[in-house]
Amino acid sequence: MITRVSGNVVRLWLAVAAVLLLTVTARTADARNELWQSRDQFVALERQDSDGNTRITANDHPVEISLDRLTSILGSIKVRLADSEKPGSLFTAAAVQVLAPHLQKALRQAAPGQDVVFAIFGLHDALYGLAKSPRVTTGRVFFKAGKLNLIVGQVQKDVNEREDRRLSPFTPGSRQKQASGEWTLLADTPLVRGDWLVFSEDWQAPVVPSAVVEKKEASVPAAAVQPAKRSEEIRKPAERLIILKELKEKGLITEDEYRAKRQEILNGI
Repeated sequence: MITRVSGNVVRLWLAVAAVLLLTVTARTADARNELWQSRDQFVALERQDSDGNTRITANDHPVEISLDRLTSILGSIKVRLADSEKPGSLFTAAAVQVLAPHLQKALRQAAPGQDVVFAIFGLHDALYGLAKSPRVTTGRVFFKAGKLNLIVGQVQKDVNEREDRRLSPFTPGSRQKQASGEWTLLADTPLVRGDWLVFSEDWQAPVVPSAVVEKKEASVPAAAVQPAKRSEEIRKPAERLIILKELKEKGLITEDEYRAKRQEILNGI
């Protein structure tokens, strides 16, 4: 009889704990203003998190940051995983193309007391490079004192789309506690912590060294330059259309987003 009562009590406490967890998760979701969502990916605005020690000052929001700059920043960040000898990009090129415009919009709309949080998927190498699997990277972004801050939460974590996100949420980075994980961020910019990057206004994207070409004595005729220039103008939109199609096929953007962006590219030709 005593065992039966104890078992009932345990089950009751487990039920109460589950309800409380779902309630807290629901309240968090209510406090979050999602600006973009695709499957379990999102970019949203939420209230500033506290660092746990001192009262934090308001962010310098809203702020306008160019799309090229955001794209360069996201593309410049490298990560070395514990099971890999060589560092790789934190975000895939396709993920950057999706994430950057939504971050730009969010920073433009954010209030001083809000941070931008996100979760983005990327197809990363698996099975020793023989296959690719979807992995999620999350973060918290805010602008303060002339610097763009990025606090990483989860880094290239395997995605199980059958999980209930109310019980297994994609958590962004936090000022209060450093994110844990067997990874190391690498970037050409100062780190506040192992998971916290800061990009000042004078930060410049790393210059990719170009191959040294031997100078030719004879100059290239102007007539030959024009077709080459025209070819370059055509090739760039074509490459963007190919990337855009890949994003749609991988489920990283919706059909409506694909059509709108495709028309935008075609109009620019």
